[in-house]
Parts: sequence; structure tokens; C-alpha cells
Amino acid sequence: AGEPALPSRDALAATIAPVTGSAAAAMARETQYAERIEAKLFTRAGPGALDGPGLAAVQAAVLLYRDGGTMNIEFMHAWLALVLRRLRIRDDAWARMDPAHVAAHRRLWTDLVRRAQPGYVAAPASLLAVTAWQEGNGALANIALDRALADTPGYSMALLLRDALDAGVPPSAATPPMTPEQLAASYDRSPSPRPGR
Repeated sequence: AGEPALPSRDALAATIAPVTGSAAAAMARETQYAERIEAKLFTRAGPGALDGPGLAAVQAAVLLYRDGGTMNIEFMHAWLALVLRRLRIRDDAWARMDPAHVAAHRRLWTDLVRRAQPGYVAAPASLLAVTAWQEGNGALANIALDRALADTPGYSMALLLRDALDAGVPPSAATPPMTPEQLAASYDRSPSPRPGR
């Protein structure tokens, strides 16, 4: 596919290793800022307050990378990693993983996996695994799942993808099962959780 061959699995893992030095310090600072914004939104309107801004952040990031762009502000990475912890937002991102744009999606999730702080890696790493699976790059998909499960052991999306890869399910099966519109409709139909649950 025109990509250089890497000499080892360790070299491949290094392509999605966490950033270090000043970049890591900046991401830690911006993640704390994003957490403060999240806390204010929760106080005002509850957990659902993240849905609108979070869905908008996912859509903007996907379109930016499909157009050849890159997020170059640490807060954008921090905010996206934070909102992806909401299942509705993560699932919306998953529904947007059209295999026709797999190279752009791989760039997006690689950038985010490298910058996401501990506790925020599982969702973007699982989304990276989806795109790697779509490309037929099982080695990268498994390394991404290792990162996801090291960050959040038992993360259900990562376990589901690991089962599919271990079973040899072909990349053709990695197409999202729903469109973003179908996903939104399914969430809108879901009953609200009972108080205390």
C-alpha cells in the first residue's frame, strides 16, 4: 500500500506509544482543564450535557482528518478523549468509521491514542483497532487493543474486537453496523435509566 515495512512488532507499537516530555505535560494540563469544564456541565445539566458538545467534537474531528487536516491544539485532543468516555459519543464515532476513509481515520485515532492521558485511552484505542481491522492490519489492531485494555481492563468494545480478531473475522465484516442517524434514533428510543441506577 506504499507504506514502509517496519522491522518488528515493537517498532509498530512505537507508532502509537504515548507522547513524552513537554507534549505529555501539555496534554496533562489540558486534560485537567477539560475535566473542569465537564464538571461544570454536569453540575448544570447532568451527564447528558456532554452529548451535544461531544457529538459535535467527534463530527468535526472526523471531517477535519478526512479533509487532510490535523488537530494541532492540545485541548482539542483532551476534549475529544474525554467525551469519548460517553458510550453514545463513542458509538457515534464508531458509526462514522466508513472504510472508504480508513487512512484518515487511522491518522485521527493514532494522534489521539498517543496524546490521551491515562484513563482516557480505551475508547480511541478501540476505534483505532476498528480502522486497523478494516485495513487488514491485524498487528496494529491487536497492539491498539493491548493499549485499550491496559488502560481500562475489561473494556467491552476492546474485548468484542479482540474476540472478532482472534476468530479470524475478515476485514469486510468491520463495517459499522449502523449509520450515525440510525444510532441517534436508537439512543433516542432508549428508555431513560431509573433514578439511582
